[in-house]
Amino acid sequence: MGGPGAGPLPSSGSPSELDRLRAAVALYFPIYETQIAPASLVLSVDVDPATLEEKFDRLCKDLWPLFYVPILHYQTGEYTIEVIRRPIPRHKGVWINIILLVATIASVDFAGALIWLSYEGQSTITSNAFLWGGLTFALPLMLILGLHELAHYWMSRRYQLEASLPFFIPVPPPLLLGTFGAFISIRQPFTNRKALFDIGAAGPIAGFIVAIPVTILGLYLSAHSAAPSLAACGPTVLGTSYSNLVLNSPPLWYVLSLFFPISGNVHPLEFAGWVGILVTSLNLLPAGQLDGGHVWRALLGDRARFMSIAAVFFLFAIGLFFYFGWLIIGFLVLLMGVRHPPPLNDITPIGLGRTLVGIGVAAILVSGFVLVPISAPTGGIGFSGATIQYPAHPPPGTLVAANLSVVIQNSDEIAHGFFFSTTVQNVSIPTQNGSWQYLSGAAFTAYAGNSTWTFYFPNGTSVVLHGASVMTSSAAYVTIASSDSAPLAVMYTNPSAAHSILIQLGAMEVCPPVGAGSASTNFALSPP
Repeated sequence: MGGPGAGPLPSSGSPSELDRLRAAVALYFPIYETQIAPASLVLSVDVDPATLEEKFDRLCKDLWPLFYVPILHYQTGEYTIEVIRRPIPRHKGVWINIILLVATIASVDFAGALIWLSYEGQSTITSNAFLWGGLTFALPLMLILGLHELAHYWMSRRYQLEASLPFFIPVPPPLLLGTFGAFISIRQPFTNRKALFDIGAAGPIAGFIVAIPVTILGLYLSAHSAAPSLAACGPTVLGTSYSNLVLNSPPLWYVLSLFFPISGNVHPLEFAGWVGILVTSLNLLPAGQLDGGHVWRALLGDRARFMSIAAVFFLFAIGLFFYFGWLIIGFLVLLMGVRHPPPLNDITPIGLGRTLVGIGVAAILVSGFVLVPISAPTGGIGFSGATIQYPAHPPPGTLVAANLSVVIQNSDEIAHGFFFSTTVQNVSIPTQNGSWQYLSGAAFTAYAGNSTWTFYFPNGTSVVLHGASVMTSSAAYVTIASSDSAPLAVMYTNPSAAHSILIQLGAMEVCPPVGAGSASTNFALSPP
């Protein structure tokens, strides 16, 4: 449809245009004064508060096709309606929405395949992983996100506001989720605070309603899943080790855990529900153009700007001290604008019913928010209680015997399987003149090569290895729970005498985080 372009109103030379605007307003509100400004037409009107909302909404619908927008003001006991031009919209074709949707389905299915592999303890991606990852992660997550945005769209159309179909945002791995979510473009100003509230709240409520059963079924499947082997490392993509990621629980999870025990093996369906609830909570932050910004602007009016500023400061604070991702969200809010623009009718209240719904929306925000959504273990390993004991009666055929013991500490928030290594670092032997000297070259190699190591594991098993440097099998790993410890004992023997021996003992995680997951300590032997 054609219409005037954006710009000032015709203040002169177009009396018919001004008369038409005055007539459109006078159809609903008696006009008693007219002011023509360079960029607007200001009409002082008489208003019946009982019919104000309905009549103003109808005026908005009448002027929109004419490429004009009315704005209602109330100051010093007087109502005025300011009429301004609106810009000509330039809509892009729906093919962009389709391309982004297809790309997001592909990227989320890829993420789902990796998450399914991690759940199954596999590392090689297959068509089966794409199938089950799509069914258990991609499909429910896209359903939650899609219904969230379609609820915004449906509510916008219910208020007869122009809105786009959802724009999904695909993101390839290593981003864990495969998407940054979706949004719709509302191409028309919100007519009143009720429309602002309903459109803002519709998406999170719809997404939350879908995410709850997805989460409950996912928790049930997780609770009935076999505990994963600590040797099943899962996939690693561009430095992101999927088996080492930890989903931290929002308050809602602790309520649900009263009915479903929280499992260490997170089913992809639970993962999808977790993402849906987190995204819903994130969208309800009372900041800028987020859904929560719409809701709280409708509830509090212009006072909501203080909550928006506080929310941005909060995001930057927790981004600096807890989780870097919140800094990105904070910058996005700043780019979109911290202060939410008012609706065209910012006077009519929203009523008690919507205020109560607003309290429920705030509860959704609190129940799904977590300071550190996803964390990756550091691979921290500690040693304590290291001791060396020399047996009074060494085993037959040995001149050096020492019992080494140490407590291995798993500093991570997840359990790990550990295997171990020992290495002879240097050796000194007594000389004929009563002194001593360090061995080197072939002499050191020969001495260290005659070393025998007997590892005694906490489960009562043992293994004997020979050589200068040995390593236990990662398949026979020792399980150490999160933030727990386990003792390790090693007997070292050698058939030749020595003045001193420096031994390095290493502890390695079976599925370490990238660039971490190993540590060592030294034992300085001085055989009697």
